[in-house]
Amino acid sequence: MLLSAVFFLMDALRGEAEQARRFAPDLVVQRLVGGRPALVPPGWRGVVEGRPGVARVQPRVWGYLFLPSLQGNVTVVGATPQGEALPAAALEQGRLPGEGERGGCALGRELARGLGVRVGDQVRFPGPNDRGPSCKVVGVFSSEVDLFTSDVVLVSEGEARLLLGVPEGEATDLAIQLTTPDESRVLAATLGEALTGSRVLEKRLLERVHGLSFGRRAGLVLGASLPALLALLVLAQDRASGLGASERKEIAILKASGWSSGDVLETKLFEALLLALASTALGMALGFLWVFGLGAPGLREVLAGWATLYPSLTLTPRVSLGQLLGLQALVAGPYVALAVVPAWRASTLDPMEALREGA
Repeated sequence: MLLSAVFFLMDALRGEAEQARRFAPDLVVQRLVGGRPALVPPGWRGVVEGRPGVARVQPRVWGYLFLPSLQGNVTVVGATPQGEALPAAALEQGRLPGEGERGGCALGRELARGLGVRVGDQVRFPGPNDRGPSCKVVGVFSSEVDLFTSDVVLVSEGEARLLLGVPEGEATDLAIQLTTPDESRVLAATLGEALTGSRVLEKRLLERVHGLSFGRRAGLVLGASLPALLALLVLAQDRASGLGASERKEIAILKASGWSSGDVLETKLFEALLLALASTALGMALGFLWVFGLGAPGLREVLAGWATLYPSLTLTPRVSLGQLLGLQALVAGPYVALAVVPAWRASTLDPMEALREGA
């Protein structure tokens, strides 16, 4: 159950990250001051637009706000007329904020549900001076990427600047679309040299970072489950130590009634295989229920590696037949292999001697 839960959760998180990367720009340029992200000055956009291979540069205004009512952060995204702030979003109710609109916002479906608000309700977000402006919910949207619906507040660019305290002309970062995405590494190196104090993030490298991050955390969780491994080794030692008196008597009766040593060996191996497959199937079912039915309490916080989202991110199962067969082989294989020695010993028992020992 623990193995399957770790693998199921890791694949679900990888799937969410991959879904989000599909709609990410090819390059993202950030400014670092003192090792931390800072606002991008207006002149950087002109430097980037003049580079060969750049199809579009979009200054983005976004940031985080802490909501005391949820005891968690929400992501405020400023929509601009030049490009879609959330390309994977689909409107469910109402409308999206208009260009230059003040006091209107659209919420992700899960966030609206967590706040308990509907279209037409008023929400007040904390501002730079502790008391931010009131915002009217003008729409609710859904998305192919659950992260967008879990914590995103979509407002006009001017409203985002007001909420986040971003001066006019500056931006949180620059989103860059390339004419040839395969050249992203070359352009990233060029921009890093041209823009002092910048950090250029490549879309293609994010996949590797996410894979290494989730894999490392899963390895730590599995390493911490050594007590379960020790219990398995104790069981294996008990299986390899020999047969009990009742098993010896049973085998002796079978051989006395005409069973061959091959029949006994085959039966014992079949018993071990049946037990292993049934138990691993039950464990995987419980692991699936733990992750996708209950939300993986106790395990999700370890593998997710980010601050808890409010409302919680809905995990989508991404289980394949190959993964199920691999888990079966990983757990059932060693157990069946350990059952070979006791089965061979059972097949070589002398019926009369075994009956005497059983008596």
